[in-house]
Amino acid sequence: MTTNRPNSLPFSVDAELSLRIGEDALANKKRIELLRQIGLTENLTKAAKIAGYSYKGAWDTIEQMTQLTGDRLLERHAGGKGGGRTCLTERGKQLLKNFDLISAEHARFVQRLNRLANGLEADYALLTDIAMKTSARNQLGAIIVSMLQGPVNDEVVLMINDKLKLTSSITHESCRELKLEIGAKVFALIKASAIEIALNEPSTATRINHFQGVIVALIRGEQASELQIMIDEGSRLIVTVNNAVIDDMQLRTSMRVHCRIDPSNVILAVAA
Repeated sequence: MTTNRPNSLPFSVDAELSLRIGEDALANKKRIELLRQIGLTENLTKAAKIAGYSYKGAWDTIEQMTQLTGDRLLERHAGGKGGGRTCLTERGKQLLKNFDLISAEHARFVQRLNRLANGLEADYALLTDIAMKTSARNQLGAIIVSMLQGPVNDEVVLMINDKLKLTSSITHESCRELKLEIGAKVFALIKASAIEIALNEPSTATRINHFQGVIVALIRGEQASELQIMIDEGSRLIVTVNNAVIDDMQLRTSMRVHCRIDPSNVILAVAA
């Protein structure tokens, strides 16, 4: 499997930070900017305008945040030369400080993901060396995005590109030996003979590693044929199928087919 991506279009990871209490949104960039401007101007009308709120919208937002935190975020001081002030309470100041701390850590995490994603392009150069050591026809670089530990096998979900995810099932001991963790760069190896082909969509129970695509090339051999399948996620799969199956299914170029890869057939490797 290979991906076709112009060098001028690098991977870019972006994510907006938001804080939630249960299912309800507490704070995001815009809400925190409103608090910040209140702290700077001590004037809700000015702060709302700078942060992009109407006066009523700003007040309703603060009321909602207050209900979620269970404590007042603003305190109003009447009178004075300027006609009164609206200030942050200690709870409001703490929320602002906490969001800034979390935001800084979040920014570092996103930067790390961007470095990992764009580092994949350089790692593709290593595949030439790997190809001399394995017979797997499908070889691709990936980033681990989640891991689920089981009694014996661990389920490892890989991000190949912005559309394609692949699940691998390997033993917990193998995970430990390879020192796998979320965010790590790995290589996924899949034998061409390990990919199943079907004309009909599989049942719900078998939708893991299920892809649809079009046969773009068919090279027939004496006993088996090689199919090149461009899947909808923009990558290419190399599949070998017995000629009897080819004839029985009447496979040909331009035909749409379903592909499935059992997670146990996705072998993971790391650069030495």
